[in-house]
Amino acid sequence: MIRPSLLGIAVAAAFSASATAADFSNTYFFGDSLSDAGSFSAFVPPGTGRFTTNPGPVWSENLAAALGTEATPAVAGGTNYAMGGARVTSLPGYPDADPTRFATPIRSQIDAYLASTGGRADPGALYSVWGGANDLFQALDTSTDPLGDIVTAASDQAAAVGTLKAAGARYILVSTLPDVGSTPFGASVGPVNAAAITALSSAYNQVLYGGLAAARIQVIPLDTFTLLHEVAADPARYGFANVTLPACGLTPSLVCTAADLIAPGADQSFLFADGVHPTTAGHRVIADYALGVLRAPGAVSLLAESPLYTREALFSTVHDQLALGAWARGQSGRNLWASLGGGRLKYSSSEAVPGASGNPYDFAVGVDTWLTPSLSVGAAVSLAMLDADFSADTGDYEQREQTVALYAGYRSGPLHATAVGAFGNIDYDTRRDVTLGAAQRTMKGSTTGTNYSLGVLAGYDFGAGALRHGPTFGVHLQQVEVDGFTEKGQSSTTMSFRSQDRNSLLGSIGYQASWGLGRYLPYARVALNRDFEDDDRKVRANLASLPANGFALPAFAPERTWGTAVVGIGAKFSPALSGNLALSTRVAQDDVRAYALQAGLSLGF
Repeated sequence: MIRPSLLGIAVAAAFSASATAADFSNTYFFGDSLSDAGSFSAFVPPGTGRFTTNPGPVWSENLAAALGTEATPAVAGGTNYAMGGARVTSLPGYPDADPTRFATPIRSQIDAYLASTGGRADPGALYSVWGGANDLFQALDTSTDPLGDIVTAASDQAAAVGTLKAAGARYILVSTLPDVGSTPFGASVGPVNAAAITALSSAYNQVLYGGLAAARIQVIPLDTFTLLHEVAADPARYGFANVTLPACGLTPSLVCTAADLIAPGADQSFLFADGVHPTTAGHRVIADYALGVLRAPGAVSLLAESPLYTREALFSTVHDQLALGAWARGQSGRNLWASLGGGRLKYSSSEAVPGASGNPYDFAVGVDTWLTPSLSVGAAVSLAMLDADFSADTGDYEQREQTVALYAGYRSGPLHATAVGAFGNIDYDTRRDVTLGAAQRTMKGSTTGTNYSLGVLAGYDFGAGALRHGPTFGVHLQQVEVDGFTEKGQSSTTMSFRSQDRNSLLGSIGYQASWGLGRYLPYARVALNRDFEDDDRKVRANLASLPANGFALPAFAPERTWGTAVVGIGAKFSPALSGNLALSTRVAQDDVRAYALQAGLSLGF
């Protein structure tokens, strides 16, 4: 009899609910004017207070909004501790004039945050530590050993990040110091001095990231040094008409408004507000870049998630074909069968982890024989394909899996069972579309993977006439492995992803019913499924431009309990030929939606 299942509601209490992986619980920013969201607003005219083309937001505000958090200045009770003029550890701030001379150093900002939390950082929050520019300016103005001062400041920043990490922070953004030599300020001091400033900026980054790697302090790097070079090299692509002049003219960005712009709309068409600070549009590019880096590992994690679904479909197909052959021709002889299926699969997105949706298709053929009146064995091969689009038009991936399965069926009286062992090779092609202001980059990659699985489903039938029904119990183990890969190209957005595993231990309990109507067999089944593998996965990645500084972010984590429902019909076309048609769906799983239509033919010989 074809396996239909109808779930007893009473068993639902045996399976506890499971929540999906949470987004970042909050965002905290430590740094200087590049991240300051208005710490000095009380001391300047209304509508100003950010070091950009006011009243436009800075990158920290844009990123927090995209993640569903906030970046209100800490002086106003918020989580953004960054202050314009802040140096890494030293006072006064730069420049040594009101109000920046009073800027709290970055290390002290971190200390203030930890003092407010009893010394423990929120492990679920996202942190950003971005500094160094004001130490560079101070060294240029006053130091007899600028390089020595830069090395000290970069080492101090690495130590400050280490303090935050030791307090429990898991996700810390650390951006490179931009190339100050390529800013309007750099251009104003002449090519020789600009080259020296570029060298100091590069040295700061080398010491900072080298120190973090040597101390095994894992951070999420942002290569704004390279990013802003790329924007300056092709400004029109990113929506900029000017990358050399300050949009605010001689007006300091802290108090710059639309009235001060040297051209209408310069806050959107110029890269720099003043000598070093980005405009509103420039900050949007930086925030887009950060968001792209943060979301990439979660998107790639789906490569290990979707094979679980396609393998479950193959397991169900094999079981149904065994049952169809036994119903149509009895428990003897040989059967050759083929099955074609297609449907819709959707993984929900969140602020931090993208979802995806696509149409899976599969084709399988198999042959089996009855060794005894109770035992049959067989083999099958299948091809499963999935073209899935990441949410919010951020790319897609293609999955193609070739699988070989060996299976056995047992039927004796009211008892029946199916066991399927399978191995599949998987090929992937990935495409990430990274928005950077007005531009969109496409990052392509490819890799391979495998899926090993073993499933057993057993049931008991009540009734001896046309109506048969009874419980089912199943276990399905899967182990998916996806090889690491590096995207093509060399840019600030090129990323490498390490190999990843996804293990699943699926248990199911359900109920089935079928009604024999001569040549036809309508059937229905429902089941409650629970993945008992507590697989708190993370995907490790790194920027191709900073290979020594890898990081890990949470993978997509679906609810671990869900239901399945199927309705279908089997038909005998002749003594040797039979077929079936079935519609299936998942239910009660908010972050995964799926349905499929499957059709099969079975030929006895």
